[in-house]
Amino acid sequence: MDTAGRRKFHKAVILLLELLLLAYAISLIYPFIWMLINSLKSNKEFFQDIWSLPRQWQWKNYADAWESARIGRFFFNSVWITAIGTFTSVMFAAMPAYVLAKYKFKGSGIVYSLAIVGFLIPSVGTFGPWYLLMQKLGLFNQLGVLIGYTGGIGFYMLVLYSFFKGISWEYAEAAFMDGAGHFRVFLSIMLPLARGGLIAVGTFAFIGIWNDYFQPLILLQNENSYTIAVGLSYLVEEQKYSSNYTVLFAAMWIAVIPVLLVYAVMQEKLISGFTMGGIKG
Repeated sequence: MDTAGRRKFHKAVILLLELLLLAYAISLIYPFIWMLINSLKSNKEFFQDIWSLPRQWQWKNYADAWESARIGRFFFNSVWITAIGTFTSVMFAAMPAYVLAKYKFKGSGIVYSLAIVGFLIPSVGTFGPWYLLMQKLGLFNQLGVLIGYTGGIGFYMLVLYSFFKGISWEYAEAAFMDGAGHFRVFLSIMLPLARGGLIAVGTFAFIGIWNDYFQPLILLQNENSYTIAVGLSYLVEEQKYSSNYTVLFAAMWIAVIPVLLVYAVMQEKLISGFTMGGIKG
């Protein structure tokens, strides 16, 4: 095959790949669009034709989902659990990552290896001991959920370790000469310099905690404490009998909007953060 023929072949392959990726992207986006369209229909319209556009926009479906379906309560439960869980997860990951990256002490290599092992163990493998511990401590509540989120920080710690490893220690030495302590150096110098990694890890933690279904399902026994992920599952069960699916779709969109907004705003920082962490590591 001559040069011109190879170029045509390569262009054809690239075009085919682009079309396949476009089809894949559409397959991911279309369910959300379909759900949005049907969340704005009346229930009668929905059962008449699930593929048609709404004849009249039914924005009250969102109000009904927020109030009647209790999504508002579940939403705010998720907001505060996700906010606190994200902050504690990032901080509990940043502290050991900083110490392991910048301080040499006996056994530091073992601690780092244990962090890697902990990251490799699937969470389902630790469910038994974790459940028994929560039961013994009486933490079948929102506090137990928050404690659970601080336990799965192995991946976050490894990412932040790479960031701290790439920061020059001269900044800390200059601060020590000015009388700063170790904790002050960590808070005032090292954390700001690792801002890219903190944003990336924080975004990842936010999305993971907001979408988490397993831990809240097990630990939250009071309906008023349910997160939106657990609340939606109960709402789905209720709709089997009331068949008010348009309100259900509205509730699902309310649950999805925060994740979409956070990812849209933080997408570039998320990608660049993990990329820079990998390069520095």
